[in-house]
Amino acid sequence: MKNIAELPISEIVSRDYRAALVFRTFGIDFCCKGDQTIQEACTQKKADPHLLFEKLIEAFTKPAEDHFDYKSWPLTLLANYIENKHHSMLRERIPLIRKFLKRVVKVHGAHEPQLKKIKALFEDSTEDLKRHLEQEELIVFPFIRKICTDGERKKLLLSPNFQKIRELIYQLMEDHAQEGACLEEIRRLSNDYNPPSYACNTYKVAFALLQEFDVNLQKHMHLEHNILFPEAISLKPEQSIN
Repeated sequence: MKNIAELPISEIVSRDYRAALVFRTFGIDFCCKGDQTIQEACTQKKADPHLLFEKLIEAFTKPAEDHFDYKSWPLTLLANYIENKHHSMLRERIPLIRKFLKRVVKVHGAHEPQLKKIKALFEDSTEDLKRHLEQEELIVFPFIRKICTDGERKKLLLSPNFQKIRELIYQLMEDHAQEGACLEEIRRLSNDYNPPSYACNTYKVAFALLQEFDVNLQKHMHLEHNILFPEAISLKPEQSIN
C-alpha cells in the first residue's frame, strides 16, 4: 500500500481490513475518527507510530482469509451484506450478552461497581442501536437499493425525499460516533475486556462476547460510515451506478 502515512485511517482500513485489528489493538478509532492520519492518531493516543507501522506491515503480509475490496462492491450488494451479516449478528448477540452481564452483575456487582456501569452502558446503547437498525432497514437501505436499480433514478435523486434521506443518513452517522464513544468507555471499564484472574467462566464469557460484539460493530459502522453512506449521498442524477 503506497504512501500509507499520508492516507486517512479510514482509507487504509477500506483498502485492507486487516489494518482494522491493528488500529483496534492500539485503541485507535478507524470509523468515526477515521479522517486522521496515523501520526495524528498516535499523537492523540500517545502511541508509538513506528511500532504501529511495523504491526501494519506484519498484518499486510499475512494471508487474508476474509478480505474483500468493499469499496468496489455495488451499493446494493454492500447494503445487503451489512444487513444480512452484521444486523443479524447484532440481533442475535444483544440478548445473549445482556443475559450474561445480568448474571455477572448479580454475583460480582456489589464488589465491582464498574460491572454495573458496563451493563447500563450496554443496555442503553443497544436500545438506541435497535432504533438505528430499523431506520436503516426500513428507510435508508430500501432507498439505496431503489436508486441503484430503478429506471427513475434521476427523478429519485432530484426529489425532495432524497434530501430527507441525506439528513437521516447524517443523523445515523452521528449515532455511530455515540456508539463509538460507548464502546470506548466499556473498553476502559473492562480493562480492554480482560477479566480478573479470579473470574468465573460466566464472567469470562461475558467479556469475550463483549469483545466480539465490539469488533463486529466497529466493522459494521466502518462499512456504513466510510463507504456505503458517503457514496450514497454523493450520487449524482446523471451518474452511472454499477
